[in-house]
Amino acid sequence: MPGDPLRAFAEGAAIPLSVITGFLGSGKTTLLNRLLRDPSMGDSAVLVNELGEIGIDHLAVQEVQENVVLLASGCLCCAIRSDLVAALRLLFVQRLQGEVPPFRRVVIETTGLADPVPVIHTLMTDPLLLERFRLDAMVTTVDACHGERQLEAFAEAVKQVVVADGIVLTKLDLRGDDAPDLRARLRGLNPGVVPLPADQATAARLFASTPVRRNNALRRWVAEAVQDESSHSPVRTVCLSTEHPLDWAEFTTWLGALLSAHGPTVLRCKGVLDVAGRDRPVVINGVQHVFYPAEELQAWPEGARRTQLVFITRDLPPETIPASFHQRFGSRAGAAL
Repeated sequence: MPGDPLRAFAEGAAIPLSVITGFLGSGKTTLLNRLLRDPSMGDSAVLVNELGEIGIDHLAVQEVQENVVLLASGCLCCAIRSDLVAALRLLFVQRLQGEVPPFRRVVIETTGLADPVPVIHTLMTDPLLLERFRLDAMVTTVDACHGERQLEAFAEAVKQVVVADGIVLTKLDLRGDDAPDLRARLRGLNPGVVPLPADQATAARLFASTPVRRNNALRRWVAEAVQDESSHSPVRTVCLSTEHPLDWAEFTTWLGALLSAHGPTVLRCKGVLDVAGRDRPVVINGVQHVFYPAEELQAWPEGARRTQLVFITRDLPPETIPASFHQRFGSRAGAAL
């Protein structure tokens, strides 16, 4: 957890960076190809594993640098030949030196078998990247035909859904229904995120663009979470709530100890906190042991001033987190900061 609960980039101080992930064959590249035709993406840089996977033959205007092409839409498209951090640093330097056109957003497409957690960890902890980029939105594509089987068989597919800020449901046209069972499974893994059919997945709907919009989406995610007490599923949603303000230092100590003890089994944590000494709600948003900088929302919804926490866990007894929380805090109000 960051030491300062209110650390946040000033508006415009960092370049928003979004990630498109999803299991093998789920339509990441098809989605990206369509997004690249959107005029609103014209000031974006796109990083992919191989340029050849993007249908750029009819879109490319010129080669700007080695492994960097300028598309007709105005987007930069770059091949990640090795390390993601090195690629982002180089791209930023090229932007400063005028070697590539200026861009105001970066979109990264991961490989289908990628565990998104290390990617998030890298983007949220590298000091040089944190000065230049702000992790904005994680978008996950899910195959409507094969998604249920993939979620049962592959831990990577589960993590890709759990970390998502937006979910795109692909290949619905190949099914005879609206995939109700898959939608229910996705809601159980990631409450508050409503899957978008691929034909409705526009850049405006997928990318948050501003911290305010991202935090409002996070608050909605927490408000719509439903505790999953099913005993047969290894993935559960655990919800906590208290009307007593929390001491920030005590809370972060507790959360740090919890993640230290159970880190790999806690896939996602989001929350809206009533912090003692603060008039406005503080939001936290983390993937395993890595957290976005905590931020404040503008105001509490009327009649809803209370701490709400949601954990998504895998292979962790459902009583573990609630028992730990209530043992530490009980009904006590937190001391002022």
